[in-house]
Amino acid sequence: MDGFRPAAESEVVLAFLRGELESARFGDDVRRAVADAGGLHLVRDPDLDSTEQNHARERALATTRGWRDRELFEGFPATVDWYHGVLPPEVLSRVRYIDYSYWKELSRGSRRPTDVLATLRSGTLPTWVREIGTDWCFDFTADTVDDLIVMATPDLGELVLLEGHARMTGLFVAGLERRVPVRAYLGVSAAIKHWNCF
Repeated sequence: MDGFRPAAESEVVLAFLRGELESARFGDDVRRAVADAGGLHLVRDPDLDSTEQNHARERALATTRGWRDRELFEGFPATVDWYHGVLPPEVLSRVRYIDYSYWKELSRGSRRPTDVLATLRSGTLPTWVREIGTDWCFDFTADTVDDLIVMATPDLGELVLLEGHARMTGLFVAGLERRVPVRAYLGVSAAIKHWNCF
């Protein structure tokens, strides 16, 4: 896409850990794994030129989320071309959630953040989704959204969010998707459809 630059996979691993470091759901595990891998400076003050640090961040992501072939990453392609840039609103609106029960329920099966507000207003969410919680959907206050991670087919015809679900949901629930710049890592692979969450 226009305006996107090539990116290193080490940047993407860092972006994933940063995205979940303060997460209510995953933050404790991520902070513990990063500390065990060498310390929180690996994420808060990273050196992307350090092979040792890059390997340490990969270990932390493997511990928490299964990078790069287990759990969330089961079936994830071995070869991905990574890019970084600003997603235009017309592209952002085509990005779907991962194929996961919570996000499917929250979007009434469409896996599209554009459908979340209507679902929340309908009052038809299953009890288990309400118990996990949805109040966070209304907490978006940022002027920009940084470093979502989006996976794509080579023709960019299909786009699925790997990391950044809460930020993207909040953006659409607040109706700011056309006013707030959204920076993202875009991972393109001919084998992406083998990823279990695609």
